[in-house]
Amino acid sequence: MFRKSLHRYLGLCLGIIFLIISVTGVMLLWKKEYLWLTVDGSKEVIAPYELPNAIKTIEDHYADNEVLFIQLYSEDLSIHKVFLSDRRYAWHTQRGEFIQAWEAGERFEDLILDLHHQLLLGNAVGLNIVGFGGLLGLLLITLGVSIWWRRRQALSEGFMLWRILSREFFIRGTGVRTRLIVSHGNLGAVFAVPFLLLITTGVILVYPVESRWLVLETTGLMREANVEKTSISELSQTDVVSKIEQVDGSLVSWHDMIAVARERFPNSKIRSVQPARIGEVDTIAKRVVSLQQERGWHRLGRTSMKFFVDGRIEIRDELEQAMALRVFGFSYPLHTAKLGILYKLFLSIVGLTLALVCIFGASSYLKKHP
Repeated sequence: MFRKSLHRYLGLCLGIIFLIISVTGVMLLWKKEYLWLTVDGSKEVIAPYELPNAIKTIEDHYADNEVLFIQLYSEDLSIHKVFLSDRRYAWHTQRGEFIQAWEAGERFEDLILDLHHQLLLGNAVGLNIVGFGGLLGLLLITLGVSIWWRRRQALSEGFMLWRILSREFFIRGTGVRTRLIVSHGNLGAVFAVPFLLLITTGVILVYPVESRWLVLETTGLMREANVEKTSISELSQTDVVSKIEQVDGSLVSWHDMIAVARERFPNSKIRSVQPARIGEVDTIAKRVVSLQQERGWHRLGRTSMKFFVDGRIEIRDELEQAMALRVFGFSYPLHTAKLGILYKLFLSIVGLTLALVCIFGASSYLKKHP
């Protein structure tokens, strides 16, 4: 009885949160297709050779230190997303041409992401509501499966969706509440593992630092990739570096830096770049190039090359990380369906099913307590 009461009232408290998160999550899974329809220049065939000139064109379009970060070929489309100071953003074509700029929350997909991630309440409140709600959600699902297990023979009755979504739903005394409870339990039990996967990876993304410390450092499984330190002079014997232009031992163009990065990590994809910070001391990286290797799991790239003003280079290879840390980083593509169209379709079904479970649970309660 205690388990049922705890599951019931915990579900009532968390139901609206999970309903919002599940629906907005499914919408975000199809962000690429939405951008493809709404952003000019996103439908072109990707031409990687235009990348260095595009980055230079984007830098020249803005004032010094205005560009914080450039996400290249965002969502694998032929457009670049530029992160600007003061929570501003912009789209540019793959040639670097300006398309449009906006502030945080002005575009539809950003509003949906904020609703999914923070419930439009900001980091201090909304993010913690979603994070703690996810932790409680793990308990909620565990309780639900334990309650369902004792009457698991009800699985033979299926989900009865067509009977629930009929006119009888609005008529009291027709057994709809029983069907709602049975379908709620069956759906929740069948999809329990995908639900747990989504919620766990979501909590990790909400609390990345805390999750890494709790799961990895306390178990001794944490081992960051070693930072390889080298310089342009030490690389000068290679064919690529010997031909590039240097000033005082440092690189001067994105073309050169990208050429060095591609030679160091062949078959990798350049995922993002961080421009120079004018006026910073030379201990700060002048340029950062982030890559996703062929066997890399994170879509944004966790391999990086930092080019310093004095010619030093720091290289971090994601494949040298401990396997436990790499698996931990795999939570991002697992949660955001960056693993192909079939997985995206599967996760869309899981998200919509979670919404149905929330609706059926709340409806069964309201049928008894109108």
